[in-house]
Amino acid sequence: MVLFSLLLVLAAADADDRLSKKMLPIYVKEVETYSLTVKSAPKQALELKKEPVFEWLNPARNAQQGTIFLWLRNGRPAALACIFSAPNRRLPGRNINHELHALDVEKLVVKRDQYNQWKPQAGLARKQLSDATPPAAARGARLLQMRRLAQEFGGHSLDRDGKRWQLRLLPTPLYRYPAAKSGIVDGALFALMSSAGTDPEVLLLLEVKKVDGNLHWQYACGRFSDWELHVQRKDKEVFASIPSESNPFAHDPLHLYRLYQEKVVTLEGKLLARIRPKNPHVPWGEIVPVKDK
Repeated sequence: MVLFSLLLVLAAADADDRLSKKMLPIYVKEVETYSLTVKSAPKQALELKKEPVFEWLNPARNAQQGTIFLWLRNGRPAALACIFSAPNRRLPGRNINHELHALDVEKLVVKRDQYNQWKPQAGLARKQLSDATPPAAARGARLLQMRRLAQEFGGHSLDRDGKRWQLRLLPTPLYRYPAAKSGIVDGALFALMSSAGTDPEVLLLLEVKKVDGNLHWQYACGRFSDWELHVQRKDKEVFASIPSESNPFAHDPLHLYRLYQEKVVTLEGKLLARIRPKNPHVPWGEIVPVKDK
């Protein structure tokens, strides 16, 4: 019985690996449809890292599987995209979904020649961590500090049925970044995952900023889920995303966060249908089948 169970686990892992390899080229093509700049430099395209920084599975939510990509500005994360998929209920393929979040402190300018659009209205603001131990001088020591600080953050999400899911820290940063021209000496992008799977539900940026010759900690949290979210640090709530008229399914009030279904494709990448937006308060959109030529 033990051997049989082990064989089932190995077979499932192999199937997941095959799915990931098949979908990755499709996901890369999707993320390449975006062109990002910042408002102050509209002609300087942000650097897209085509190598994923994270891959995840969410068996509790319709066998979802996805990959996370980053855009960089002078080595610092400026935006994040998760391209993920799940089986379509009517067509013999998978729904391709786009989930995006702005990370730069400056407003992003996003260009894309497709049905679905993402138009952030501001940058992602940072907050001070004034009660934290001062940043260390050595880079290696600062990483240990950032890991410890990240462990102080936790929380929970509530799905549409009101079921509570615990949020836990992904211990390894999604991305560690070097000093930037904007006075950032060090930084790391972490994520909080739901107990429903391994997909990030909350983004957590921790940075060391130099001000008047002194080093200070700052942080930012970002919604990366269509569920209700609550994040605490040391038992005090520091971030929340609660569904409302101004914070609907598809985006937050400032459109820093954006979520939509884009298309339906086969595992071989054949396009079966496009998905056209209808209403930001209505989940997903209108399926427009593609006829064979």
